[in-house]
Amino acid sequence: MKHLTITLLLLMLTSPAFTADEQTYPNVAGEILMEDDRVIVQKFVLEPGQWEGIHSHPEHQLVITLKRSDEVTYRIGDKETKFKFTEEELNKKDHSVFWRPGPVHLSDQHESGNTGSKTLEWIAITFKSESIATPPVKSLVPQTR
Repeated sequence: MKHLTITLLLLMLTSPAFTADEQTYPNVAGEILMEDDRVIVQKFVLEPGQWEGIHSHPEHQLVITLKRSDEVTYRIGDKETKFKFTEEELNKKDHSVFWRPGPVHLSDQHESGNTGSKTLEWIAITFKSESIATPPVKSLVPQTR
């Protein structure tokens, strides 16, 4: 019975339906905008006062904020960091782009909260590990003979 349980667990973890490529949060539903063999593109919305919940992050992820809140709080373990933005800063630039360091494991006890008064929206582009190692395309222009 023990071997059967381990075998079933391994099958679940390695099957396409259970891949870890998609970003998930316990308290925030994401919308998949696109998925192919190389990337998953998702959109997330975090309302004022809402926290994502303890979660992990994959290793290769680009984040584009569409709307910034005036205050966001990040927690990892017992360390907490608040990022505050003035109206002037938000009016100058309501978006940002950054490469998210990873991986972040559940054991890191990481979560973020919108502790400000404005809705936070972002796009997460998760690069599947296979796409990082894929050889470059030789030409995007179709070759004719």
